Amino acid sequence: MSREIVIETSMSPKKLCKRLDRELTEYRPTLNIFSLGRFMRKHRYETCFYGCRRDDYRVVIFHHQAKKRDGGASGFFGEIEKTENGSRLKGRIRKPVSAYVSAALLTLIAWVLILMCAGLREFYAMGAFSGIWAVALFLMMSDNKKKLIEAYLESLRE
Repeated sequence: MSREIVIETSMSPKKLCKRLDRELTEYRPTLNIFSLGRFMRKHRYETCFYGCRRDDYRVVIFHHQAKKRDGGASGFFGEIEKTENGSRLKGRIRKPVSAYVSAALLTLIAWVLILMCAGLREFYAMGAFSGIWAVALFLMMSDNKKKLIEAYLESLRE
């Protein structure tokens, strides 16, 4: 699992919220599965950090690379807390829930195919489906966004 990230800043929670509102490209996740695709097409040629504040102090931050379809990439899910000297941004970098649901569906379908091939004694097909499942799951769960998001969060310390 991911480790917890804590960023201490001298800004008040309201100033930190205003800075995030100013720097982030606004995107509010919805249940509509096509909304993220529309957002990616709209910002196809720009590299940006996007996300939103869900409640007063809950924050979601993602990174989009120009000319990439990186909608299922890792993002920061955290909250802003008030401290004596300013504020604290605390949370975790993880995949969105939709990525885990997709991986679970992929696993279920692959295992049904693998067991079906085993029952039919098609061992080469069973091995092929196992390999495809392993490679697809690895590609689905790996990305390089963690370092970019951590660097952005570190820039908020000022």
